Amino acid sequence: MNPSVAATVEAFVTELVDDDQTACSFSEAERLAEDLQVHVSVVVREIRSYGIEMTREVPKRVRGYRTSSQDRYFGPGCSKTHGGSGYEQITGFGGREG
Repeated sequence: MNPSVAATVEAFVTELVDDDQTACSFSEAERLAEDLQVHVSVVVREIRSYGIEMTREVPKRVRGYRTSSQDRYFGPGCSKTHGGSGYEQITGFGGREG
């Protein structure tokens, strides 16, 4: 582990403890990782090593076998830039005659 990353994370955890916080959100860890220019998993692993709990702002939504497959491309938790019916890939240059 890079010593400057460890020192920065330690300072962040010390600040959390001074504020009597026992949890840290993933968005805070992402911002810290972006500032340090490391992957977020490195920061999360280091924060957890100090005994700080990681929390999500939005609870994770799990799709069950009874869930409608129609909310795959819209609704909460979907990605607007991924998915689709697939016709877009063949209507471009490859799908055009001539």
